[in-house]
Amino acid sequence: MPSRRHNGVRLDRRDWIDVGVEILSSKGVDAVRVEALARRLNISKGSFYWHFKDRSDLLQAILEEWEARQSDWNTEGEGVSNPVERWARLFQLLSQPSYARLETAISSWARQDEKVGLRVASADRKRIAYLSRVFREIGFTTNQAAEWANAAMFLYLGWMDRMTRTATRESSEPALAELLSRFVLAASALASQEALQSR
Repeated sequence: MPSRRHNGVRLDRRDWIDVGVEILSSKGVDAVRVEALARRLNISKGSFYWHFKDRSDLLQAILEEWEARQSDWNTEGEGVSNPVERWARLFQLLSQPSYARLETAISSWARQDEKVGLRVASADRKRIAYLSRVFREIGFTTNQAAEWANAAMFLYLGWMDRMTRTATRESSEPALAELLSRFVLAASALASQEALQSR
């Protein structure tokens, strides 16, 4: 029969996925093992197979969970019409330690697995499209918005890459939200200069 926790609460597929995401975020994809999840849930390893065919099935589910969370980048559906507020919401999201840890782990996983890399690249394209819309709403031209959205994405990916190197995780490192805030201010200043020069 379906697995239960030691306290009698029924386990479902979501419990395993959530713990898998936690382990991926803290220790990397290689640590996402059936035995490790079972220990974390305090349940027998055999219970895992009520919900997943094998470890690959679990990893697929974790990746799908991460992809589903990409909608967090788009705050348009949350009734936020002001682009500046949407930037603030995005900065708030990206500055959350749990979000950054998962993103860093996904980035490392993508380097090891070509198929995961393709899916991450697809998610990045959607992120760039969203950033471009926000830049246009702030007042950038279509071409400027595309250029700055790509530059912002490179900044984001570069920061994530840097965070995968344990030697560089120092308290003196600027937070991503701070870097993105500076970036937007610099981009806006340059765009204003271009607009004045073109008159």
